[in-house]
Amino acid sequence: MVIVATDAGSSKKAYKYSEFFKCPIALVDKRREANDDRAIASTIIGDVTNKNAIIFDDEIDTAGSMIETVKVLQKFGAKNIYAGCTHGVLSGPAIERIKNSGIKEMVITNTIPVPEEKRIDNITVLSIAPLFAEVIKRINEERTIGEICEL
Repeated sequence: MVIVATDAGSSKKAYKYSEFFKCPIALVDKRREANDDRAIASTIIGDVTNKNAIIFDDEIDTAGSMIETVKVLQKFGAKNIYAGCTHGVLSGPAIERIKNSGIKEMVITNTIPVPEEKRIDNITVLSIAPLFAEVIKRINEERTIGEICEL
Protein backbone atom coordinates (compact mmCIF):
# COMPACT_ATOMS: atom_id res chain seq x y z
CA MET A 1 0.00 0.00 0.00
CA VAL A 2 1.12 3.56 -0.71
CA ILE A 3 -0.50 6.88 0.19
CA VAL A 4 -0.52 9.33 -2.73
CA ALA A 5 -0.33 13.12 -2.47
CA THR A 6 -2.09 14.69 -5.46
CA ASP A 7 0.35 17.61 -5.42
CA ALA A 8 2.98 19.28 -3.24
CA GLY A 9 0.26 21.13 -1.31
CA SER A 10 -1.31 17.91 -0.10
CA SER A 11 1.96 16.21 0.85
CA LYS A 12 1.78 17.16 4.55
CA LYS A 13 -1.65 15.58 4.93
CA ALA A 14 -0.57 12.51 2.93
CA TYR A 15 2.49 12.16 5.14
CA LYS A 16 0.25 12.02 8.24
CA TYR A 17 -1.82 9.26 6.64
CA SER A 18 1.32 7.34 5.68
CA GLU A 19 2.52 7.54 9.28
CA PHE A 20 -0.86 6.36 10.57
CA PHE A 21 -0.99 3.41 8.15
CA LYS A 22 2.77 2.76 8.42
CA CYS A 23 3.30 2.73 4.68
CA PRO A 24 5.26 4.76 2.11
CA ILE A 25 4.15 7.95 0.41
CA ALA A 26 4.26 8.99 -3.25
CA LEU A 27 3.88 12.49 -4.68
CA VAL A 28 2.38 13.37 -8.06
CA ASP A 29 4.22 16.10 -9.95
CA LYS A 30 1.73 18.49 -11.58
CA ARG A 31 2.43 21.31 -13.99
CA ARG A 32 0.18 24.08 -15.27
CA GLU A 33 -0.06 24.31 -19.06
CA ALA A 34 0.63 27.81 -20.42
CA ASN A 35 -1.96 30.30 -19.13
CA ASP A 36 -4.52 27.54 -18.69
CA ASP A 37 -5.49 26.90 -15.07
CA ARG A 38 -5.71 23.15 -15.72
CA ALA A 39 -3.02 21.02 -14.08
CA ILE A 40 -1.40 18.16 -15.96
CA ALA A 41 0.10 15.35 -13.90
CA SER A 42 3.19 14.00 -15.59
CA THR A 43 5.21 11.87 -13.20
CA ILE A 44 5.35 10.51 -9.70
CA ILE A 45 7.97 10.70 -6.99
CA GLY A 46 8.02 7.41 -5.11
CA ASP A 47 7.28 3.80 -5.96
CA VAL A 48 3.70 2.77 -6.72
CA THR A 49 4.46 -0.25 -8.90
CA ASN A 50 2.22 -3.20 -8.05
CA LYS A 51 0.97 -1.45 -4.89
CA ASN A 52 -2.53 -0.47 -3.82
CA ALA A 53 -2.63 3.33 -3.99
CA ILE A 54 -4.80 5.45 -1.73
CA ILE A 55 -5.50 9.08 -2.58
CA PHE A 56 -7.04 11.45 -0.02
CA ASP A 57 -8.35 14.88 -0.97
CA ASP A 58 -10.37 17.50 0.83
CA GLU A 59 -12.81 18.18 -2.02
CA ILE A 60 -13.71 16.71 -5.38
CA ASP A 61 -15.59 19.06 -7.65
CA THR A 62 -15.27 18.08 -11.32
CA ALA A 63 -12.76 15.28 -10.49
CA GLY A 64 -10.25 16.66 -13.00
CA SER A 65 -7.27 16.67 -10.61
CA MET A 66 -8.24 13.28 -9.20
CA ILE A 67 -8.39 11.73 -12.67
CA GLU A 68 -5.00 13.22 -13.61
CA THR A 69 -3.59 11.58 -10.48
CA VAL A 70 -5.23 8.25 -11.37
CA LYS A 71 -3.75 8.36 -14.89
CA VAL A 72 -0.24 8.82 -13.51
CA LEU A 73 -0.74 5.99 -11.00
CA GLN A 74 -1.91 3.69 -13.80
CA LYS A 75 1.02 4.75 -16.00
CA PHE A 76 3.46 3.81 -13.24
CA GLY A 77 1.83 0.46 -12.50
CA ALA A 78 -0.30 0.93 -9.38
CA LYS A 79 -2.22 -2.27 -8.61
CA ASN A 80 -5.58 -0.94 -7.33
CA ILE A 81 -6.51 2.69 -6.83
CA TYR A 82 -8.71 3.88 -3.97
CA ALA A 83 -9.70 7.47 -3.25
CA GLY A 84 -11.37 9.39 -0.48
CA CYS A 85 -12.49 12.93 0.11
CA THR A 86 -14.30 14.95 2.73
CA HIS A 87 -16.51 17.04 0.45
CA GLY A 88 -17.95 15.44 -2.68
CA VAL A 89 -19.18 18.40 -4.72
CA LEU A 90 -19.31 16.14 -7.80
CA SER A 91 -20.31 18.76 -10.35
CA GLY A 92 -20.27 18.71 -14.14
CA PRO A 93 -18.42 15.68 -15.55
CA ALA A 94 -17.33 14.33 -12.14
CA ILE A 95 -19.55 11.25 -12.01
CA GLU A 96 -18.75 10.15 -15.56
CA ARG A 97 -15.02 10.69 -14.93
CA ILE A 98 -15.09 8.68 -11.71
CA LYS A 99 -17.17 5.91 -13.29
CA ASN A 100 -14.63 5.51 -16.13
CA SER A 101 -11.47 6.18 -14.14
CA GLY A 102 -10.33 2.82 -12.86
CA ILE A 103 -10.83 3.93 -9.25
CA LYS A 104 -11.85 0.75 -7.44
CA GLU A 105 -13.64 2.65 -4.66
CA MET A 106 -14.07 6.30 -3.79
CA VAL A 107 -15.24 7.03 -0.25
CA ILE A 108 -16.79 10.43 0.45
CA THR A 109 -18.63 11.89 3.39
CA ASN A 110 -22.10 13.39 3.23
CA THR A 111 -21.05 16.92 4.24
CA ILE A 112 -22.70 17.78 0.93
CA PRO A 113 -25.80 15.71 0.13
CA VAL A 114 -25.13 13.12 -2.58
CA PRO A 115 -28.27 12.52 -4.65
CA GLU A 116 -29.15 8.95 -5.66
CA GLU A 117 -28.25 9.54 -9.33
CA LYS A 118 -24.66 10.31 -8.28
CA ARG A 119 -24.31 7.18 -6.11
CA ILE A 120 -22.59 5.00 -8.67
CA ASP A 121 -21.13 1.56 -7.91
CA ASN A 122 -17.60 2.72 -7.08
CA ILE A 123 -18.68 5.57 -4.76
CA THR A 124 -19.33 4.88 -1.08
CA VAL A 125 -20.94 7.64 0.98
CA LEU A 126 -20.26 7.73 4.72
CA SER A 127 -22.37 9.70 7.18
CA ILE A 128 -20.67 12.28 9.37
CA ALA A 129 -23.63 12.25 11.78
CA PRO A 130 -21.96 9.91 14.32
CA LEU A 131 -18.89 12.17 14.45
CA PHE A 132 -20.99 15.30 14.94
CA ALA A 133 -23.04 13.53 17.62
CA GLU A 134 -19.88 12.55 19.49
CA VAL A 135 -18.54 16.12 19.32
CA ILE A 136 -21.82 17.58 20.61
CA LYS A 137 -21.89 14.98 23.41
CA ARG A 138 -18.32 15.78 24.47
CA ILE A 139 -18.97 19.51 24.44
CA ASN A 140 -22.06 19.04 26.62
CA GLU A 141 -20.09 16.83 28.98
CA GLU A 142 -17.23 19.39 29.02
CA ARG A 143 -14.83 16.75 27.67
CA THR A 144 -12.07 17.25 25.13
CA ILE A 145 -12.77 16.68 21.45
CA GLY A 146 -9.10 16.69 20.53
CA GLU A 147 -8.63 12.96 20.94
CA ILE A 148 -11.23 12.17 18.25
CA CYS A 149 -9.67 14.62 15.78
CA GLU A 150 -6.03 13.53 15.83
CA LEU A 151 -5.77 12.55 12.18
